[in-house]
Amino acid sequence: MLKNNIFNTNNLFKFVFSVCITMVSFLCYSLYKTVSEQNLNKFDFCLESRCINFLTKEITGVIALAQFFGWLITLIAVIGGAMIALRTYVSGVENSNITNHIAHFSLFRDFVSSEISKRKRISPDTVDIHKWYSIIFPNSKNGSLKYNSKYMDFLNGISNVILGANYQIDNLKGDYKYKVHQEKMIDSMKNIGITLSRGPKNIFTEIEPEVFQLIDSVNVAFIENDILLNSIERKYMN
Repeated sequence: MLKNNIFNTNNLFKFVFSVCITMVSFLCYSLYKTVSEQNLNKFDFCLESRCINFLTKEITGVIALAQFFGWLITLIAVIGGAMIALRTYVSGVENSNITNHIAHFSLFRDFVSSEISKRKRISPDTVDIHKWYSIIFPNSKNGSLKYNSKYMDFLNGISNVILGANYQIDNLKGDYKYKVHQEKMIDSMKNIGITLSRGPKNIFTEIEPEVFQLIDSVNVAFIENDILLNSIERKYMN
């Protein structure tokens, strides 16, 4: 950012300097032509008030042009300075957003890693922390730490898988196919970056609660969420 600011400042200085040289050259030429055409160079050198007033009257146009050029240069410098200040501010905000994003993601990563270490059935390799974070906070790099409503849809999807299995057990006289439930749960977990492996029912039913606990702990810590997956009754666990 500092290099960009220096570069922009140097460019502005060069531009203003070039404009000044051009305008001064133009003024000198205009003054020369005025003095020559009105034969002012034939008068004796004089610094008396009447001489100055006479000269001022004769080169009124040149003076007006000089005033206009001065105003124009000032305007260019002010606008250029304002643009540099604005770009500096925007760059500062962007850098601040990136810094906050890195800090927040680091906090999230460390928290998730700590929670995973508390659970024997979950391997760190099965949790894509970066994807999970990106799903919850998609605009973190832009400075917004508001959680994404789409993430809530994913949580509702997981909840619906549980409720759907319960419904099958209640309404199909216990004719529950755990492989169907397993596939649905695996697909739902992929949405937030958690990979579940297929396996025997007893193994899968041991992993599932730990995954729900992990998700619940993250949600309680980082978002306002009323959905606690581990608190939902799971009749297929019996």
